[in-house]
This record gives sequence, structure tokens and C-alpha cells, in this order.
Amino acid sequence: MTGKLSLQRVQVFVAIADHRGISAAARALGVAQSTVSSHLQQLEGEVGAVLVDRSAPSLRLTEAGEKLLEYGRDLLSLADEALDQVTRVRRAPVAGVLAIGGTTTATERLLPRLLRSFLDRYPDVELELHVANSSLIIQKVLSGELPLALVAAQSEQPSLSATAAGSEEQVVIVAGDHPLAGQRVEPRLLRGTRILLREEGSTTRQYQVDMAQRWGIPRTHAGTIAGTSAIVAAVAQGLGLACLPRAAAEEALLLGRVAEVHLDPAPPERPIQLIRLAARPPTLVEELFIESVREERTP
Repeated sequence: MTGKLSLQRVQVFVAIADHRGISAAARALGVAQSTVSSHLQQLEGEVGAVLVDRSAPSLRLTEAGEKLLEYGRDLLSLADEALDQVTRVRRAPVAGVLAIGGTTTATERLLPRLLRSFLDRYPDVELELHVANSSLIIQKVLSGELPLALVAAQSEQPSLSATAAGSEEQVVIVAGDHPLAGQRVEPRLLRGTRILLREEGSTTRQYQVDMAQRWGIPRTHAGTIAGTSAIVAAVAQGLGLACLPRAAAEEALLLGRVAEVHLDPAPPERPIQLIRLAARPPTLVEELFIESVREERTP
């Protein structure tokens, strides 16, 4: 006896008893007769007893079978009740707290849009939002301090579960009055340019460094500024060049405070993921937010 009981096999057994035979049960369940026979044999193995007297000319349950039938009906009824109650909970007005973290770049546009869509659907949910750079946000998720976070980085931690949430278009910007503004530029023409980078701990910084190395602009200088908005402001004042999410620079681009330059290769889009600890079951509010993110990604 294994000590485990399969509800599916109990359901098949009850059908055998109700329809007075394996063949009739198979027809009622819409499965092959061999499948019903197999489930019966496996159930008998699970309970460690013969349930059907196979020597009788017509179906007859053994004493163990009669007892299991009595409890089996109760088990199936209780399972149906449990599913009904879960369904009622999920359909009831959802309340609670959605605690979520976001990296600075992920909260420029995508996270607010996802939150707006979710909170419009579940207006009774309270929001607790934490914004920091990637390293800090990911560490908070790993430690269990934050249940969910939206990060502009690929998850490399095996203990994290990641859900694709979107992507960020990147843009290279200079001051609006830069002589090369709006042009396709050869790297040599930007010789001596200062490249403005995010602070240590931001995955955006590593992305920026990688792109700078690919462009190979001669004799560049590096400058570090914490936060994308501060970098956009610095670029607008002519302090250097930066590669940032388009969403972060969009307003300044529209106002003409900064302008694009086009370098080869063009900076690729960066994936944005919703991460959580894989071993920690999500609450109902968290599960519904994860579902909402998946729905937003569905064409």
C-alpha cells in the first residue's frame, strides 16, 4: 500500500459501481475500457485491497470496495466543494496588497502601464511599490523581502522564476544643439566624447559599457550618474552622450532638449521580466498580477 489515493482513480471506481460494470463505466466516462481496467488495478494497489469480485457473473464489490465507495463519494463531493469555493474566492472582489519592486528603467513606462491595467480590474488592491537599481531589487526578491519585481535584465538566478513582461527600445542621445544631432554617425566623429553611465549595481550600466565597447569611439571619457532622469538632464546640458531607454528620454526628445544620433550597431532592445522566488507560492493578488502581465503580452 503506497498511502496515497488518486482522486481520478476514485472517480473511475465510483463510475464502475454506479454503472455496474467496467464497460459501462468506460462508455459513461468516454474512455477506453482498458483505461478503466488500468485505473481500477492501480487503485487496488494504492489501497492494498481487492475492490471488485472478478469471479462473480455480474459486478459485485468486495467488503473493501463497499467501504471505499462510501468514502469515495464523500471525497469526490468534498473535492467538488473545494473547487467551487476556490472559484468563488477568485470571482469575489479581490483585495489585499500588491508589493512589487521595479528597476529605475522598468518603472519609466512599462510597470506603470501594467499596474494601471491591473488596478483598473482590481480597484480594491493596495499598491506598495519599491524602486531601486537592479542589484538591490533582485537581492530583495532573493531574500524574500519583495515577492515580485520587474527588472530590465535576464534572470540568471536558478532560484528565480521569470515571466516575460516586455522589452525596452534603446536610444543614443546627445544635447539638442549638438552638431551631429539626428545624424547617422561614424564613431570616429565622436572622438573624446564623455559617455554617461548609470551607477554600479545597475544592469543598465553594464549594457551601456558593452555598447560603448562595440562602438569603439576613440578616446572616450566615462561619467557616472545615478538615475536615468539625471542622465537625460546632464545630456541636455551638453555633458556627454548616453544610451538609455527611449521611454526615459522621450519627453526631452519631443521638447528638443536632447536628440538622437544613430550609431552602428544600433542598440538592441532589452528584455523586461517579472521575477519571483520559484519556491514561494504566490498569493492570490500576486498570481492575478502575474496572469495580467501574461495577458498583456498576448497579441
